[in-house]
Amino acid sequence: MKYKNIVLEKENHVVTLMFNRAEKMNTISMEMREEIVAALNEVNEDDDARVLILTGAGDRAFCAGVDVGVMSNRIAGQVEETNRRKITQRIGWHIPRLREMRTPTIAAINGVAAGMGVSFISACDIRIASEKARFTCAWVNRGLVPDGGITYLLPQIVGIEKALELFYTGEVIDAQEALRIRLVGRVVPADDLMKAARELAAKIAAGPPIAQEMAKYGVYRGLVTDIGGTLDFESYAVKVCTATEDFKEGVQSFVEKRKPEFKGR
Repeated sequence: MKYKNIVLEKENHVVTLMFNRAEKMNTISMEMREEIVAALNEVNEDDDARVLILTGAGDRAFCAGVDVGVMSNRIAGQVEETNRRKITQRIGWHIPRLREMRTPTIAAINGVAAGMGVSFISACDIRIASEKARFTCAWVNRGLVPDGGITYLLPQIVGIEKALELFYTGEVIDAQEALRIRLVGRVVPADDLMKAARELAAKIAAGPPIAQEMAKYGVYRGLVTDIGGTLDFESYAVKVCTATEDFKEGVQSFVEKRKPEFKGR
């Protein structure tokens, strides 16, 4: 599929999805939202894709939220051409797709992440920020409630008190403050951002994708279950993994004192 508002590239099992509206600070239009969903579905169905890096074009913004034109249309009462699926769709329904994906996800935050931009990074597994990155839960400044699942996601990352402070105030924080409150896991010089993200992605991509997929699912499932349910899933996941070629390769390579070569099967 050809995309107009995003760029999707794959190299050595690593997929990069770039928001490609730099002139609009990579804000999300309705058309762009549909492209993002299509791209995530494409990656999720690709057995050769082992890691996804999410980033923004240019050096100003990762994603500055929803396009102001979308908000203006809502204020004016203009209704887009619609159908039953769109009528019943939840607002921000596309963000959780990052959590639901089989592949590990890395947010490479190259600039401003505002509103829905913060929702996107909160749904990613790992977050690496440029020293130029800035973050704001800007919904309150527009008289809106946070969406995209962030009222569920952000408290898991920074804690309830800090998440509510950010929601209540819309305060802009820099990369170092984001690191301090653990919104991001690492801050790097702007010129090194994609290098750092790709190096980590390559390290993950060299691992056994079936086991990694099971680990990701287990972690997020564990947030909504108890220890017994977690043990049940882990028992199932171990049985799945021990039946794979990757498990045999992992054991054999250890015995032979060499680096394993995982095939994803």
